[in-house]
This record gives sequence, C-alpha cells and structure tokens, in this order.
Amino acid sequence: MNNKKDDNRMSVKELAEFIGVSTDTIRRAFRKGEIPAIRVRTALRFDLDEVLRYMQRNADARYGRNPGAPGGDRRPRAGTSAPGQVKRGRKFQPLD
Repeated sequence: MNNKKDDNRMSVKELAEFIGVSTDTIRRAFRKGEIPAIRVRTALRFDLDEVLRYMQRNADARYGRNPGAPGGDRRPRAGTSAPGQVKRGRKFQPLD
C-alpha cells in the first residue's frame, strides 16, 4: 500500500539535508508549529510540498510579499539621508 502521497515524505535528517539546515533546526521548527509533520510511531515524517508551502507562508508573513526593490536594490527609508549627510550633535557655541 505504498501510494504516491508517501513518496514526498521525508525524515528529519533528509529534510535537514534538503533545506541545508541542522536536524535540531527542523525539530525546533516543528515544535514551534512553523512546519507540519506527522508521527509514524516515534519518528517524524514531513511532506515536502506542505513544508515548502508553510515556509513560503511564514516568509511572506514575516518579510512581506515584496521584501526588496526591483533588481535587488534596497529602498531608502523615508526621512533619512545618506550616511555622509547625517548631523552629529550640536555645534559648540562659546559663552559671551
């Protein structure tokens, strides 16, 4: 009874290698509810499609749908000037 749905299920170690993080990071994300999993006896199994969908949803919620400007340039913040134009403190005025 090995159906197609089981083909995308991965162990903690396989998912960690696929994403490029440690197994502790995967377990921590599962405990925090950041990625879904099912338990098979004592082992965790992750559906790759669901995990990628949750990761994208979490990234959109945390960083917004369009985090950067076109072309990868950072947008200047409103009301700030370039680093060389920042005023640093008040000028000394001698007492008369």
